[in-house]
Amino acid sequence: MKILWINPSFLDYRVPVYKKLNELTQNNFWIIFSKNRVPNRICNKIHNAIGDNAICFEGEKRIIIGEKEGMSNKWTSIPITHGLYKKIRRIKPDIIIAEGFFQWTPFAVRYTFFHHKPLLIAYERTAHTERNCPKWRSSYRQVIDKFTNGYLCNGILTKEYLEKSLKVNPLKLFIGGMSADSENLIKNISTLTSEEKSRIKRKYTTSNNGLLYLFVGQIIPRKGLRFLLEAWKKHIKIYAEDDLIIVGDGECYQEYIQQYRQISSIHFTGNINYDSIYQFYAIADVFVIPTLEDNWSLVVPEAMACGLPIACSIYNGCYPELVHEKENGSLFDPLNENSILKSLSIFHHVNLQMYRIKSQEIESQFNSTNVAQNIFNACKAVINKTTQK
Repeated sequence: MKILWINPSFLDYRVPVYKKLNELTQNNFWIIFSKNRVPNRICNKIHNAIGDNAICFEGEKRIIIGEKEGMSNKWTSIPITHGLYKKIRRIKPDIIIAEGFFQWTPFAVRYTFFHHKPLLIAYERTAHTERNCPKWRSSYRQVIDKFTNGYLCNGILTKEYLEKSLKVNPLKLFIGGMSADSENLIKNISTLTSEEKSRIKRKYTTSNNGLLYLFVGQIIPRKGLRFLLEAWKKHIKIYAEDDLIIVGDGECYQEYIQQYRQISSIHFTGNINYDSIYQFYAIADVFVIPTLEDNWSLVVPEAMACGLPIACSIYNGCYPELVHEKENGSLFDPLNENSILKSLSIFHHVNLQMYRIKSQEIESQFNSTNVAQNIFNACKAVINKTTQK
């Protein structure tokens, strides 16, 4: 079985999954990606993982309409990809996996239709992220569904959206298509000594007795960070020894620094290279994500793999699978300040060690080995079903 995944853009978390898929197919897994959308480090990592089966497509151009960093359905990216179809045809895949309904997916539809091969779509949207989806886009997706044999859904909320909103046949839905780069994060953390962790932690704490909360992500309005920072001003009136690290950069970075720099317990790091992020996961006590909209935020399983309890927004599509209240985390509405304050305070009244263990236990179900096997099984099931027709 030769699998081709056409994915214009991906980051570090996908490399272990692709590597394991290549092993499962005995070197018959292929990936085509856009050089213009993928950082150089990813090009190097994927080529080291699967060699020449990783094909870097050069020369893609895009027309972007709207605000790219805004909420879903507020912008559109139209790719111009001369030569992409020839690369797909040259590989002669038995099945194609495409990302979402647009971008490069029409090329996959064209190939699978004329060559009588099955098509899987990897999909991650939820009813919340698609609450403003225009009718023309929903109608387009329903047309593409007629040429699609199955879907790799990130989780329950994605499955519900496809089934209820787009009326996709539930027999075409496979759950379990997303994972974090867990193994490498855990491996890197294991290289840190206790002394090194203490040295790093001292840079970002005002006391040895409080909890250290961590946010990792883009500093943009969609991530809801302003609501967390405003709530934090009240939180430290009760828990004065707590600290909050903000890892990331973005359009609101300078504004937030100016607005909150007088609060000594808030620590902005700016942009941190992905290969160094593990140091922050290693020293934190709790991971917090106040997003107003996310499909299946990968920083959550990353933090869980590193043994962190989670304070998670209810607008994050991954929470049903990953964040279990009274077990490994708490849920909150970032638009409700009391909800944020309650969620943050919970971690002062629970057994954090038990929460850490539970986070790792839950996340292990979504590691790259299990996810790659889920995808491989879905490919086999779809191929078997189409050959029986």
